Amino acid sequence: MASFPKLRFFTTWLVEFLFHTRSYGTENIPENGPFVVVANHASFLDPYLIGYTSLKREVGFMAKVELFQIPVFGSLIRSLGAFPVARGSRDQEAIRQFHDFLHSGKPLVIFVEGTRTLTGELQPAKKGSGMLLYNARVPVIPAYIDGTFHCWPKGKLLPRTGATSVSYGSPVPLDDLYVQKPEKDTYARIAKRIMEHITRLKTLPNRPKSAG
Repeated sequence: MASFPKLRFFTTWLVEFLFHTRSYGTENIPENGPFVVVANHASFLDPYLIGYTSLKREVGFMAKVELFQIPVFGSLIRSLGAFPVARGSRDQEAIRQFHDFLHSGKPLVIFVEGTRTLTGELQPAKKGSGMLLYNARVPVIPAYIDGTFHCWPKGKLLPRTGATSVSYGSPVPLDDLYVQKPEKDTYARIAKRIMEHITRLKTLPNRPKSAG
């Protein structure tokens, strides 16, 4: 079965040539133990670029169940650590796999907006991501992915070339919210804070502007 490090090795030249991908703030990525990367979502390219820029850590993903029904592609993303989640419902099996993955000591990625943006702008984070993180209690690393909306937006059959980047921030402080009651308002506040940290990465004055 394929692994992300092997795929990253064989596709480095392609990513560099087509998307000129760069990463910033990778010192914020823990070298060991479980954590969750929380990122914006603009393109099918996003999961790969997180994996490509996350140094030697092999990350897992929650992906909508429909993607696993696509011949070949479904098997590929499963081999790369993705597991299905039914959007719009409380998918208990996906929640179990989420926690099992972290308990095994591996990192995960959550696209907290829930779906790809149609405009290129950031969307509000779903409170379901807040619920998952409230129960996980692992480091939460914000990431802002830039340029992928230009390269491969939703609705386009094939990608085009352009500059992309992934910027990682320091862990989101959530201890004050973890002590609050496990209820929808708490989950919503966690989700909102996460998006605030992603937004800060987008608007940092010294952040390289990589989007074409």
